[in-house]
Amino acid sequence: MQRNEGTGTSNNARDAGSFSVDRRSYLKLAGSAAGAAGLLSGTAAAAVERRGIRFNKTVNMVRDAGCDPNGNEPCDAEIRNAADDYTLLKFPPGEYKLTEKNYIGDKTNVGFVGEGDVRFTVPSNLNEKVLVVDDGTGLLFENIDLDLRASGATPGLHFGASDNLEIHDIEYIGQGIHPNSDPRGEGDGNPQVTNAFSPIVRSEDGNGTITNVVAKNDGRMGAYNSGDGRVGVWIGISHKGTIRLRNCQFEGFPNNGLYCSRTGGVVQVEGGVFRNNDITQVRLSSDGSYVEDAIISADLDNSDSPNPEDTLNTRGVRFEAGRFGFGGAQVRDCDISIVSTTNSNGAVVVGSDGADHTVKNSRISVEEDGIRGFYAAAPTGYGSRDPPPEPHTATVVDTSITGGSNGVEAIRIDQRDDSVVADCCINQTGTDRDGVKMYNSPSNVVKNSTIDVPGQQVLSPGCRVTTRNLSASGSCPVPNKAAGDSLPRELSIVSNSGRFRYQLTVSGDLGKSTARGATIDPNDTISGSTATGQGGDGGVDSYGFSGEITQMDVDGDVTVYLDDEVIPQDKYLGNVLSFYGTGSSAEYTFSVSGELSGYEGLNGPDTISGSSATGSVSSGRDRYAFAGEVTDISADGDVDIYLNGNEVTSAELLPNVLEFDGQGQYTSYEFSVSGNLTGYRGINGPDRINGLSASGGVGSGRDIYAFSGEITNIELSGAINVYLNDELIRTGSDHTLKIDGKGSYTTYEFSVSGELDGYKAINGADDIDGSSATGNVGTGRDIYTMGGNIERASLNNRAQIDIDRSAGTISVRGTGDYVSYRLVVSGDIYPERGIGYGDEISGNRASGVVTTGVDTYRYTGDIVEATMDEDVSLTVSR
Repeated sequence: MQRNEGTGTSNNARDAGSFSVDRRSYLKLAGSAAGAAGLLSGTAAAAVERRGIRFNKTVNMVRDAGCDPNGNEPCDAEIRNAADDYTLLKFPPGEYKLTEKNYIGDKTNVGFVGEGDVRFTVPSNLNEKVLVVDDGTGLLFENIDLDLRASGATPGLHFGASDNLEIHDIEYIGQGIHPNSDPRGEGDGNPQVTNAFSPIVRSEDGNGTITNVVAKNDGRMGAYNSGDGRVGVWIGISHKGTIRLRNCQFEGFPNNGLYCSRTGGVVQVEGGVFRNNDITQVRLSSDGSYVEDAIISADLDNSDSPNPEDTLNTRGVRFEAGRFGFGGAQVRDCDISIVSTTNSNGAVVVGSDGADHTVKNSRISVEEDGIRGFYAAAPTGYGSRDPPPEPHTATVVDTSITGGSNGVEAIRIDQRDDSVVADCCINQTGTDRDGVKMYNSPSNVVKNSTIDVPGQQVLSPGCRVTTRNLSASGSCPVPNKAAGDSLPRELSIVSNSGRFRYQLTVSGDLGKSTARGATIDPNDTISGSTATGQGGDGGVDSYGFSGEITQMDVDGDVTVYLDDEVIPQDKYLGNVLSFYGTGSSAEYTFSVSGELSGYEGLNGPDTISGSSATGSVSSGRDRYAFAGEVTDISADGDVDIYLNGNEVTSAELLPNVLEFDGQGQYTSYEFSVSGNLTGYRGINGPDRINGLSASGGVGSGRDIYAFSGEITNIELSGAINVYLNDELIRTGSDHTLKIDGKGSYTTYEFSVSGELDGYKAINGADDIDGSSATGNVGTGRDIYTMGGNIERASLNNRAQIDIDRSAGTISVRGTGDYVSYRLVVSGDIYPERGIGYGDEISGNRASGVVTTGVDTYRYTGDIVEATMDEDVSLTVSR
């Protein structure tokens, strides 16, 4: 049960799986029905069901298919080869390079799932649908991001199925700007640029569900490219079923955010944010289609595009169907606003090739001059296109239109018989602004509405309009219209008396908000993630943001609200950490990376020293304000911990995560760290924590630990993948090569057949060059990770051990001192020459002594150990 710190109430949001912690990217799936912990924990042969789609086989794309999770080698062929009927492709955390268009067709129940922080990367200037999966049935794509930060890259994703299309949790990372696209079509550019996302349901009875797809494209405005510019979502005539787009976000596309009007299939947009796209934010047409409960906005003052001043037309919603004649789509319960723009012909627009459409129970605001809240053009067709089929009615009901726009009308409807404006509220504060104008549109009605405008309430040139029950004054509901209204957290600065000034910085996105009745003041400026502003007596400035507040300075008598909670200015530092007692005494200690202060409830046993605190709580709560991040924490006893109002565990707050991912064969491990250590997930029977060390074993599952400080030692007995903070640091095919100094100075050199990297204690005296290394040890230990086998090696102390894999020999050369040695291999070892008294072979081991001369052995397999007296040892372990 999660406690809401601001109100003292509780809810089950975290129990339902909606809670996540940014630094735990492998919990990214926590919001889904199954949750990250339950994702495909069975064997590759076990049948699983995900999002209603059944898979009989799973493929680990690293272990089984051979993809490179570090993004160095292409993964195109591996994906194409692994995708098959009833097969789920699992991608462990990492980056996977795609370099070309990959087509996978005619598959039944094929899935692609990222397990943690997974992204596809592309090379510079790639302008292709990088993954096309179509012409089958049953398709899942979930929790895999598309990274388009390579210069000039404009990749897209294309997913089609006759039924059971399930697409979830995708983020497009970066800006999709084709290098040859020109604003407003100037110059020699205007290439056809790949659309970001193309979903299709090909059967009339088929369904598709798309949730949490985010693309903040922030592209080049004016690059409509005569219709060939980059689109956010394209759904065209091939779509015949029903697609639901839920809680998606598309921003900054030069050729429509959602372009879903040229289809006879159904497109239902539920929730989400669609902002600052050129041409239109959301474009629909067909019967049964709608956009509902969405935030739709043109606010170019808060655009991250490189050239918002070149925008062509920032309409909110547009209804049109080209030459196809579809009609019947609706806008329902939406917040639509034109806050700041260079060009727009309306917040909601019905094109000349649009048939009948409806807007209801929505809130529309227009602040720029000469722009209508609703405009239905005459249904005459466009260019050579025929007029759309009847009916042509435009219906606007239960809708408010507000704002300070000057000129023209709030609503205009041309040549559309039987249109209705009813139960609406129009309040226009600009000058020379009329209410409703119906041109040459007989049999139309305007009724039961408030129309408070400086001009005329209703105009009807060329026709007679029935009006009844109209009021000339009243207040109207206003939309959430600012950039910050769609962001998850809220900060408001409210004047108590007199003027105030402030500056604040956040770690994520930042935008102005209308929360607590705030107005959007152009004198308040945002630069990146920093806002600087001022307000007058009784004024309110509000912001929406993501992440954390990292700095806030306020001058004046104000009340500051953070997520509906009052925050004392003299104590607030960006974050609040709270410890709630549950009845019995519990002790805690923690450290943070920035400033730390007491916030509430601190008494006798609670102390702060610099950026660290210790305390105890039995009932009530101890609360601290701090800047930065929690760097260390431990709690002994029964205590509930909250960070910024969200319940967390000490494991979730520790800065590092170490994960042991079993590869099917039982492998034991042990490790030590320099800070606090706790189990996080999967810790059971054989797994033990003893102070700063832990030991355990894993087969096909995962053991996950959280800790602070650094890893001081790690030992593995077999094949296993090890991740540190989602980064793969040891693969199942890696060996660990350790050179232990026993006290006297020893030099060494070696080369391996695979990749080589330093792991611990590799310093200035040690050097890695490709797959070779040189160095020295005295009393310490140098540790490397290596792929493949030792090809050559040499240890030099009072004797010299030389290993030559190509010759299949190990030689121990005496230099005059009496030195004992021990050799262990994974295969066989037998004498070659110089073997005599005191030398012995037993199985895969050899031991002996040298003073002068050379003892030489032949061997098969791999080197496991080479030890020289008490001077030095070289060991290799998996």
